[in-house]
Parts: sequence; C-alpha cells; structure tokens
Amino acid sequence: MNIGYCGKPAAAAQAAQAGFDYLELPLNMIAGLSDEDFEAARQTLADAGLPTPAFNLLFPKDLALLSPLCADEAITEYLGRAFERMEALGGRTVVFGSGRSRQRPDGIPYPSAYRRLIRVTALTGQAAAAHGITVVIEPLNRGESNMINSVGEGAGLVAAVDLPNVRLLADYYHMAVEHEPPEDIARLSGISHAHIAAEAGRRFPLTEDDGYRRMFAAMKQTGYSGLLSIEGKTDSLLTDGPQAIRLLKRLWEEA
Repeated sequence: MNIGYCGKPAAAAQAAQAGFDYLELPLNMIAGLSDEDFEAARQTLADAGLPTPAFNLLFPKDLALLSPLCADEAITEYLGRAFERMEALGGRTVVFGSGRSRQRPDGIPYPSAYRRLIRVTALTGQAAAAHGITVVIEPLNRGESNMINSVGEGAGLVAAVDLPNVRLLADYYHMAVEHEPPEDIARLSGISHAHIAAEAGRRFPLTEDDGYRRMFAAMKQTGYSGLLSIEGKTDSLLTDGPQAIRLLKRLWEEA
C-alpha cells in the first residue's frame, strides 16, 4: 500500500522526509499559477524527489458548475489548462470533490442539478481521457456539499456517466461523518482511490480505529491495489507523518 499526503508543493520536502510515497497536489492551485510560478513549483517537486501521481481540488471555488450561467466552454477551457499541467507533473488520477463548485444552487430542483452534474462529469472525463487521466468521484458529507453525499450516490453518478476513466473514491472521514458502513465499498464493487483522516477533527490517523480496519477489509475484498492519501490536519508533518504511515501500513497488513 502506497501512502501519500495531500498538500501543496511547498510541503514536498517534508513529506518525503516523513516517509510518504507520494504527494497529492491541489489541481485548482496548480492550474492558477503563472507560467513562472508553475516552473518554480515543478522545480520544488523535482528537488524533493517525491512523485505526484494524484491530484485533488479539481475545480476552483468560483466556478459554479451547476449554475445555468456556467457554460460548458468555461469548464473545458479550464480543464484543458489544468490537465496539461497535471500530465506534465506525472498526474494520473484526479479527485472530483470540489464541494463548493458542485453545489446545487438555490431554486434548482435536484433532478435538474443531477442531470447537469452528469453532463459536467462527462465533460471532465472526456477532457481527462485525452491526457491519460482517471477522474474519481469523491462523495462529500452534507456539511460540505448538497450533491453526492455517499459512496452509493457516487457509484450512481459513475454509472450514469458511463466512461471507463470515471471511477469512484472513498474517503473514510466523509463516510464516518455520514455514518456509512465501510462495507459499502465492497457492496458497490470497489473503488479506484482512497482518502483517510480521523473522524474527530479531521486530523491525521494516529490511533487504532475499528473503522479503518473495516474499510481496509472491504477494499481488500475487492482486490484494491491503488493509493491511499491522508487528507487531514497535523501540527507536525515530521512527527505525525511517520506515526500515521506505520499505523496504516500495519492495519492494512492485518485487515
């Protein structure tokens, strides 16, 4: 099991020192950099020697994807630049969380918003395919988004889009907040990427939790061979990082 850390390029050196296998970068930040700042970020990552196979925060917060005022052209224009840079950094998996961007606007019925979300996700998958990138849908808790709040709903969106490079993610923190059984991962035939953080305070997982074991057991049941990214808070990456990595690797082996 390769374990990564969700952070910005500036965290790469410490993440490597802490023992992480890779860094999961925020794509909206990378896409928004000037050409000069992008090259500086690429050099920082190269100096750290830490791979960046996965990216999160797909869309910028000010791009209201489900608004009637958001044109397809604005989405595809952004994605072209974002995926070009992601490919240049070795990215192969991008997380479609972006809770604020995919928020259903007031006054728009859920069915209409859902049909629009299918359209947006299809556009994203098609743009990603041109760069060899897989899009993974991230279900978010209802405090962060009013669309796609369970792995079951995420699996439904994946099925509705029906593209080979649009898959499903499971995030332990969101599942715990929504009281979803980790066994749903196996019931829904598996996932293609995973995030984890402790439910309490969304911090680094530093102590044993039966929920982690159950999630890992469900993932193993489906033959999971992907990545696991810690997306949580820490006061010290160099202290908490090695502890979390040891715990998660042990629990994975025991599951």
